[in-house]
Amino acid sequence: MSEMEDNLENVEPKPKKRKKLVIPWKMLALYVLPALVIFLIFFVMHSSLVEAPLSREEIKKLLDNKQEEKILKTASEETTDPVKTEKEQLPQGSNIPFIGPQHFYHSFTGALATDLKNGSGILTIEIAVSIFMGKLNAEAYFESFKTFEPALRSVILALMRTKAKTQLDTTQGKENLKLEILEAINNELVKLGAKPEIKTVQLTKLLLI
Repeated sequence: MSEMEDNLENVEPKPKKRKKLVIPWKMLALYVLPALVIFLIFFVMHSSLVEAPLSREEIKKLLDNKQEEKILKTASEETTDPVKTEKEQLPQGSNIPFIGPQHFYHSFTGALATDLKNGSGILTIEIAVSIFMGKLNAEAYFESFKTFEPALRSVILALMRTKAKTQLDTTQGKENLKLEILEAINNELVKLGAKPEIKTVQLTKLLLI
C-alpha cells in the first residue's frame, strides 16, 4: 500500500497546454491595407492641392501689390487717353479731310450755248454741280466725273434745245430747267457706268436772248 502511494507521489501532474493566440493576418491585411492606402492617397492629395493659409504679413503684402497695380493702371490710362478738345463748327466744303459729308461743288469747263426751240432765242448757261460726301471721296469722284463731261455736255445741250424762250422767262421756268438738267446728268452717269451722286445743279450764269 505504501509502495503505491510512493508511486503516486512520484508521478508529477502534467502541465496544462496553453492555448496559442492565433492572429488572423490575412483578415487584417484585407481590411487594414486598403484603409492605409486610401489614407496615404488622401494625405498626398491634400498636401499638394490645399495650400496653407496665408500669414498676416503675406496678406498685407498681397493687398499692397494689388493697390500698386491699380495705381499704375490708372496712371497708364490717363496718359493714353486722347486730349479732349472743344468742338468747332466748320463751314460746309471745309478742306479738312476727316470731317463728315458736306456739299462739294464742281463747275463745268466753259459755258454751254445753243439755240432754243423753234428759233425762239439763244440760251447760254454756266453750270456747277454738287455732291454730298467726305472731302477725300469728293475729290476722287470729281476726278472721274471730269472724264464724263463731254458726254454730259451733249445731253444738256440737247435738253436746252427742247425749251422755248417763254418757258425760261420766269423764275419757276429756270428752276424747272435746273431740275431737268440734274435728272439728265444722273441718268447719263448711270448709262456711262458711274454712280449718280449729283445732288444739285446750280446755274452760275444764265443769258437768255
